[in-house]
Amino acid sequence: MLSGDIQNNKLHLIGKLTASLIHEIRNPLSVIKLNLDLIKMEEGLSTEVLESVNDSLSATNRIEYMVDSLLSFARVVSHGKEHLSLNSITKNSIELLVVKASKYGVKITTDFSDVLPHIYADKNKLLQVFLNLVTNAIESCDENNGGEITIKTYSVGNNGDKTVYWTVTDNGIGIAKDEQEKIFDDFYTSKENGTGLGLSVCKMLANEQEAELDFESEFGVGTTFKITFNENRMRKLYEAENSNNR
Repeated sequence: MLSGDIQNNKLHLIGKLTASLIHEIRNPLSVIKLNLDLIKMEEGLSTEVLESVNDSLSATNRIEYMVDSLLSFARVVSHGKEHLSLNSITKNSIELLVVKASKYGVKITTDFSDVLPHIYADKNKLLQVFLNLVTNAIESCDENNGGEITIKTYSVGNNGDKTVYWTVTDNGIGIAKDEQEKIFDDFYTSKENGTGLGLSVCKMLANEQEAELDFESEFGVGTTFKITFNENRMRKLYEAENSNNR
């Protein structure tokens, strides 16, 4: 098991390498797609040739999807930690994904506590985590079987020492037991077009916010991902960082 610092450095290095390689990949990929589109426009193509062109276009689209996914992780920019409304960031992530949910036929419901303490975190990084977890929930649902996800915020404990929770629950396919211990590993994915970086990056970003990311899943029933924020730990982090800045 790698230490937290080694793991973080490893993923940051992946991000830098990804950003530099993507530009080298995109240009030839665009040329390939353009030429395939031109070939497809030709009249008199045989069925076999047309099928080959369509298969090639489908393959380049998959590559493009993977490239865009990798780039989204490489672009997670830190703007520094601040006191934030967990509900507001969650609403922002839902607004960005409402079209995708509609496309998949997935209904998003929310259950937000209105007495949450503010959390101390990096807004952009936390938004990236929410976007990825909600996207995964949407994509795990069966669009022909009434997909539904529920996003919930709540807190437990006394004032000054609360634990704040953020959860997203789906009624999708769930995660098989033999896959559950692997899902936070770098490059592990069960998706045909997946990069295998989503959940490992989410866990890294959550750890940077002094938060914990975990999940519960039952295959064939659904999955819940949970992020836990400890108010006392966040307060100590805030005091330590502001003491260093004086």
